[in-house]
Amino acid sequence: MDDSGPEPGPRCLWCGQPFPEGASPRRRYCARPRGCRDKAYRDRRRAKQAQPARGALARAGHSLDSHLQNVREVLLQAVLQEDAWPGVFALAAAGIESRAADLVRVCVLEERAAGTSWEQIGKPFGISADAARKRWGHWALAPHPDDDRPGDG
Repeated sequence: MDDSGPEPGPRCLWCGQPFPEGASPRRRYCARPRGCRDKAYRDRRRAKQAQPARGALARAGHSLDSHLQNVREVLLQAVLQEDAWPGVFALAAAGIESRAADLVRVCVLEERAAGTSWEQIGKPFGISADAARKRWGHWALAPHPDDDRPGDG
């Protein structure tokens, strides 16, 4: 026996408020002017604009991960065999730094595409919104050849 009460009626997909009695069964959002429907539309647009940045984020993360694995093996071999050539450690660090900078760039672009403010982006780096905008605001995402697959149109 179920004591949970009557089944609640349909609700707004954005805010979760129940629809008034007699509302159309096809209704998806509240009737508030410029309310939930517009917010959902903007959210969908932001998500669609962020798709290329998400692909770039995945590629940058994979590149950094594979480079770290290669560096770990090279450094381990150099330390264990004690026959490291001059500059191997600096070369490894420089490669990691450049790939990490790529990852930061793509993460900032992803955050901006998602609508995150410059203040929120700068906070983890310990910089102000103006400093974050000055450091990363001029960046743009270059299209990747894999993002232009046939059949996606």
